[in-house]
Amino acid sequence: MTHRGFAVILALALGALLARPWAAGAAEAIKAITAPSEDLTLSFTRAGRLAKVLVRQGQKVRAGELLAQLDDSVEQKQLALLKARADNTAAIRAAQLKCQRAKAVLDKVQNAYTSKAAPQRELEDAQFEAAMAEIDVASAQLEHEQDVGKYEQTRLDLDRMRLASPADGEIERVIAKAGESVNTLAPVLRLVNVDPLWIDTPVPLDIGRRLAAGCKALVQLPGQAAPAEGKVIHVSRVADPASETLEVRVELPNPSTRLAGEHVTVTFPEPAGQAAPTPAPPPADKAAGSKYPPAGNK
Repeated sequence: MTHRGFAVILALALGALLARPWAAGAAEAIKAITAPSEDLTLSFTRAGRLAKVLVRQGQKVRAGELLAQLDDSVEQKQLALLKARADNTAAIRAAQLKCQRAKAVLDKVQNAYTSKAAPQRELEDAQFEAAMAEIDVASAQLEHEQDVGKYEQTRLDLDRMRLASPADGEIERVIAKAGESVNTLAPVLRLVNVDPLWIDTPVPLDIGRRLAAGCKALVQLPGQAAPAEGKVIHVSRVADPASETLEVRVELPNPSTRLAGEHVTVTFPEPAGQAAPTPAPPPADKAAGSKYPPAGNK
């Protein structure tokens, strides 16, 4: 075999080897495990006695729905008292009336002083009373603002005694029962959502490099002949150097509410219009003076 023929065969073989990882990777089935798209342990941000739990295990809930509540009987009475004080503006109205009266008196004394019918001392006293009346109005307004602030603070603190669902889902577990005392951040309920499912998949780099959010993923579920179609919602920007993989998150619609935690395989079809890498062309004939002789010469 001539040197030129050997070089052509070698180049073709290398091109086939370069193309093989792409083709194999496109159809490679990657093992993974399904997980809930929401898996939340719910707790109160303050301690107290659990007055009622309004849900049961397996119950479906909507975002914002009240799930449990601490005993707030004392706080409710305090809130009612603070609301009455926050709604009461009598002190402000009284201070304003005194201020209006003091200014009216000041105007009269000022006129009398101008016509030399009142001494300067009387004018100074009237000015002092008018200034103090304005300060009393500002003080009454400040106290009222503080009363409103205390009411709002207590109302917000009452909200912390109510446990509402942060998302749509299903109650997986009721951990604490009504009548029990719970500490701050102690688990009370576990909420999960399995529609959609999430699948975190360690994808080889040669596949992961061509994936992006929105790419199609085929998920082979146990007991199903045909794979289900999901989509990529996240591709990690940091590779694992030890395994040479990228973590890719796949979202899979699950209207039948299959169990999370199943072992599945995930494949990523070739994107439309995406071609395999082109093998390198065989080397051209060597220029004159090459150490390799032309074909057919020994």
